Amino acid sequence: MADNHFDNLVMDERIRLVMELADRFHVPAYLVGGSIRDAVMGRQVRDFDFALGGAACELPKEFAARSGGTFFWLDRERRQSRVVAGREGERLTFDFAPLRGSGISEDLLLRDFTANSLALELTRDDLLLVDPLDGMDDIRTGAVRMCRPEAFADDPLRMLRAFRFAATLGFAVECRTREEIARNPALLDRVAGERIRDEFFLILDAPEIGRSLGELHNAGILARIIPAADFSRGIGNRIAFAAKTELLARDAGRLFHVDGQRLKDRLQRNAEGDIPVLSLVKLAALLAGEGWVEMVSAAVSRLKLGNKAREALRALCGCLDGFPALPGDGLAERPCYRFFRDRQPAGAELLLMPLAAGLISSQIAERMISFYFHSYRPDDGELLLGGDEVMTLLNIPQGPGLGREMERLREAESLGLVATAAEAREYLLKNKLTKQGSPG
Repeated sequence: MADNHFDNLVMDERIRLVMELADRFHVPAYLVGGSIRDAVMGRQVRDFDFALGGAACELPKEFAARSGGTFFWLDRERRQSRVVAGREGERLTFDFAPLRGSGISEDLLLRDFTANSLALELTRDDLLLVDPLDGMDDIRTGAVRMCRPEAFADDPLRMLRAFRFAATLGFAVECRTREEIARNPALLDRVAGERIRDEFFLILDAPEIGRSLGELHNAGILARIIPAADFSRGIGNRIAFAAKTELLARDAGRLFHVDGQRLKDRLQRNAEGDIPVLSLVKLAALLAGEGWVEMVSAAVSRLKLGNKAREALRALCGCLDGFPALPGDGLAERPCYRFFRDRQPAGAELLLMPLAAGLISSQIAERMISFYFHSYRPDDGELLLGGDEVMTLLNIPQGPGLGREMERLREAESLGLVATAAEAREYLLKNKLTKQGSPG
C-alpha cells in the first residue's frame, strides 16, 4: 500500500482514468517523478508524468478524448506525448512515455535525482510505491542526490538542475553530488543555450539568490553560463550586491509606501518570454560593475536572450556606470522623464540597483518610481492622439517627422503639460507655428 501522502493524489479523477485505461489495455502504468515528490511535500501538483509498459500511443490518445484534453506528440519517434487539460481554470499537463530498460526499477535508476526516482504503480486493486534509491528519505531530509554518477554525462543540464531543485524546493545538494558536478562543469558546454536559460532563470526567480549564485560559482557552473565573465576577482561582492538588490525588491512594499505594490507587481511581470522582470534585475546586479558591457553580451549570447531582455539588461547595468545627476532633490519632472525614456524597455525597476549601491536616497527613488507609475507614458502606452490624427493635424507624412511629434506629445503628457485631446492638438499646433516663425 502506498504512503497516505498519496490519498488525495490518486483520488483525482484523471489519475483514476489512467488506472482504468491501463486495466483496459492490459499494460502496467506508473505515476512517476516530480508529481510524487510534490505530493509528499504537500505542494500543489499540476504536472503529471506517467511511464507505460505498453499502449504508448493508444492510451494517451484515449485519455485525451475521455478527459477533454488536447493530445500532441513531444517526441513521436520515442513515443513521448503530452495531454493538456484544465481543472477549475488551471492548466494541467499529463506526460506519457514508454518504460525504459527492463522495467520500472531500471527506469527509475536512469532518472536524474533520487527525489524524482519514485513511482506509484497504478492498479485497480492497490497502489504500490516503488522507491529503489530511498528517494522518500531524501525528500524528507531535503537532499538533492544523483541517482548515479553517469547521470550528468547522460544529460549535463542535470548539473544546473541540481541547483535549481535546491533553490526552488529549499533543498541542499548532497556532498558527493556536488563533488561530481564540480569535476565536470565543462560538460555543460554541450547543452543548448535555450535549455540553460530556462533552468538558470528558474534559479534567478527563486529566493535567496546569494546562496544559489555562490553555489553555482563554487561548482564552476557560473563561468559556463556566462563564459566571457571573469569571476576570479570580486565575485563575492557581485553576489552580495545581487542579494542586496533582491532584498530591496522583496521589501518594496515597506520601502515605497505609495507605489510599492505596483513595483512588486511589475517585477513579477514577464520582461520577455517566461523571464520575470525581477529575474533580469538579479542577473543585472550580478553583471554590473567593471566589464559589464562584455558580460551582458556574453550572457545574451549564451542564454539566447532576445532584443528586449538585452536592452533591459544594458539599461539596468548602465545605471551603475555613473548614475545621472538629478537637479536639486531629484524631483524635477523633465529629468525623470528623460531618465526613463532613454532606458526603455526597463522601467521603475531601474531604481533598485542604484538604491542598493547607495547612489541615490530612498526618497529620490520613491519619487521617481511614483513619477513612472503616475505620469510617465512608455512607448507602448496609448497617447491622447493617434499617429493618423497627428499626421492630419500637422499635414505631415509618416516617417521620422511623425516620430518626433509623437515623442514630443509623449513628453508633454508625461510632464502634465496636456491632459486632454484638445490640449494635445493645441500644443502640437503651437509648437509647429513656433518653429515656422523662427528665423532661418
